[in-house]
Amino acid sequence: MTKTTVFRRAIGAAAGIVLTLCAVPALADNRQGDRSSSSAQANSAFDAKIGEAQASMMADPSAALKLARDAAKAAQGSKRDMAEQILTSQWLEGEALMRLNRADEAQEIIAKALAKIEHLAPSSKLHADLLRSQASLKAGKGEYGEALAFFQDAHDSYKALGEARSQAIVLQNIGSLYSDARDYERVLDYYRQANVTYKEDNALSVSAHNNRGNALKALDRFGKAEQEFRLALASARKMSSPMLEARIFTNIASAQLKNGQVGAAEQSLAQGIRLASRGAADWLPFLYGVKAQIAFGRGNTEEAWRFISRTFASQDVKTTAPLFRDFHETAYQISLKREDYQSAVEHLAAFNRLDSQASSLSAQANNALLGARFDATNRELRISRLSAAKVANEVRLTKAEQQVWRLTGGITLALIAILTALFTLRALSRSRATIKNNNDKLTYLTQHDGLTGLLSRGYFRNLFDAEFDACMDANDQGVLMLIDLDRFKQINDVHGHAAGDYVLVEVATRFREVAGDNAVIGRLGGDEFGLFLPHSTSIEDARNIAANLTRRLGEVYYMSGTEMTIGASIGLTVFGDQNSSTSVLMTNADLALYEAKDRGRGIYVEYSPKMRIELEERVSLERDLEAALANDEISISYQPIVGGGDRKIKSYEALMRWNHPTRGNVPPSVFIPVAEDALLIERLGAWMLRKACAEAKTWDDAIKLSVNISALQLSTGEFLTTVIEALASSGLAPNRLLLELTESIVLEMDDETERLVNNLADIGVSFVLDDFGHGYSSLNYIEKMNFSMIKIDRDSVQTATAGSSKSQAIVTAIVSLARSLDIDVTAEGIEADDQLETMTRLGCSSFQGYLFGAPKQSEAQSATSSDSQEAA
Repeated sequence: MTKTTVFRRAIGAAAGIVLTLCAVPALADNRQGDRSSSSAQANSAFDAKIGEAQASMMADPSAALKLARDAAKAAQGSKRDMAEQILTSQWLEGEALMRLNRADEAQEIIAKALAKIEHLAPSSKLHADLLRSQASLKAGKGEYGEALAFFQDAHDSYKALGEARSQAIVLQNIGSLYSDARDYERVLDYYRQANVTYKEDNALSVSAHNNRGNALKALDRFGKAEQEFRLALASARKMSSPMLEARIFTNIASAQLKNGQVGAAEQSLAQGIRLASRGAADWLPFLYGVKAQIAFGRGNTEEAWRFISRTFASQDVKTTAPLFRDFHETAYQISLKREDYQSAVEHLAAFNRLDSQASSLSAQANNALLGARFDATNRELRISRLSAAKVANEVRLTKAEQQVWRLTGGITLALIAILTALFTLRALSRSRATIKNNNDKLTYLTQHDGLTGLLSRGYFRNLFDAEFDACMDANDQGVLMLIDLDRFKQINDVHGHAAGDYVLVEVATRFREVAGDNAVIGRLGGDEFGLFLPHSTSIEDARNIAANLTRRLGEVYYMSGTEMTIGASIGLTVFGDQNSSTSVLMTNADLALYEAKDRGRGIYVEYSPKMRIELEERVSLERDLEAALANDEISISYQPIVGGGDRKIKSYEALMRWNHPTRGNVPPSVFIPVAEDALLIERLGAWMLRKACAEAKTWDDAIKLSVNISALQLSTGEFLTTVIEALASSGLAPNRLLLELTESIVLEMDDETERLVNNLADIGVSFVLDDFGHGYSSLNYIEKMNFSMIKIDRDSVQTATAGSSKSQAIVTAIVSLARSLDIDVTAEGIEADDQLETMTRLGCSSFQGYLFGAPKQSEAQSATSSDSQEAA
């Protein structure tokens, strides 16, 4: 690795630092009932302490902690009053502990206080404050789904109480949450919403500018990011807080470092360290972390190691907080350079743990639903404001009309008054037209997708419900279609979201062209659409439209001279059956769509009852598969891969097998897709890796282990940790592990997956391109990654050995490119000597197939299986 490369990687790590700051909601009087003047005076000491604690929270959390504890001692009054006062002080105590990085202590206090307030004063301001604090603690532990739920509850409570400032703080909190999930455009959006909800005061200004800077930095807008951080610093200085200033200087330095301003970054760090040394020692580890990144970027590995060691001096790398994520990556790079592989593996595992936690927010359906629910709340807020404006307009119109009646009712008025009244009537007519136009626009916005102009999901469903009822009343039929765009994600990944938006608008135009004016079309999701043809529509007409849609949507899209291609899969079902419902029909169309994708995409499929039977069978298989591991029904067989000359075994491919107690042997082609759909593949894959690595450790050191990997395993974020743990627990050397990836996985690889693959390669794991020729068959994929082996799929081998000149030419081209890149080429499915001779002549160097051995269990597994059968 060159010095320039190291420096770039170090800068890349620095760019991801997200150090968020959050304001504290203003204290409300949560106590119920009236107080006597003597009681109020008795509580003046408590109120004073609480006020001081809150005022000093951001500037000096240590002082705030002491004040909150002193306030608890000053609690007086009735039993209920004292209870609420103590809970208030505990809330602020927890907030102070969070800011001092003492999250475990804060968690215990906040959890207990929250449980008590739910009984004592539910739906109170204090209850909402504690919900928000609990959300912040969950976020700090990486439990983003729970954090978002608590933030939602807090937001709803603040909204009901009319606490606009607190609502704004929650919106900022959620923006910070999405910052951990790396959805930075949404971060900026939430901060914009917060600013609309409540104009910034000084405390909100610090957090707003700082966190906007974090989002802009992540979007590579470093100049703008530094400007925001400088504005945050100016507000922080008014609060006389060394901790705040030190944290913001850390962000300024990381933005400057990413922008290539290394000298400026060092100056910012020096200022931050001076501040932290005077009154914010807890922040020094993060400042040292950025110094380590600078030193490593300059090639000073040992100096970088000294600084990064200070960062983690008091940390357990297995339980570090999200703030340490990018410093783990730096420590990993430094450890590799120092050839300290044990440390490298520990920091890589920690980075992957935190990185996968950060990704989980957008990856989990529940979290996405919660996010959609919150977005819907904000949209409802905006719509309610528009509706309020609409009502106000109507009131003004009514008053104006009354004024006209008064003007025109006096027939004895002078001519000038009559003329004035006529003029007013004309103005009112225009006003009525304007108001009607605005209300029509409001209605349109709530019923249509803002990008494509197609119907919104909710409005489409309402119209479909109405059409279904009309069909039943008329004893007629219509046709429902669900459409998914194929390969649309690649448009966004390769050409950007602007190109994706252009394609979606063009798709909507093509829908209207093909389906005609009679069709009702809606956008149900990102690249998901619904279409129904009202009664009376024949199935033949629907088939023609579906076929034309797949053809038209698959034609090339042009934008600024760039050609882009997608496809479409369609599931359709007839409706009008008295025994059905719209929910069942949507499921039927979805099953047909699933079948279209399963058949290769780019086609339409009609629903048939057997699809639902197959679904029920699949559900049954899922249940059985969940219990299969616990019941020892899953085993591993190993098939040899041999060299062409001496036929020595070079490696074994591990193949999962399922012996069901009643179904018998279930083929992998059946249960692996079920495992993927049921999200069981990660658990099965982790078990297989551990088991196979332990088995491979007993083989000769020259023999390698090859394991197939699913795309879903790579996408979960836990896979790196799974591999590291399997290698560590078995003692198998990383260079003896081969991971097999299909062409489709390589084709759809995004930046995160590519980084995961690179991390595995860094520790010595190798990769195999499996079933080459089975799918997309482009030689470009071979050059995309540093493969150690290419496996030509069985079908290609069969046609080549049968004499197909085209297949033989393809194999020759593959072998030629592979040799130039020092990649081994393996022919799969070799069952006869003549096939071996042909593939050898074409240049293949390794072979796999029944000619050399069928998949077999290890002796240990066979013995265990026999014992189980005897016991049974």
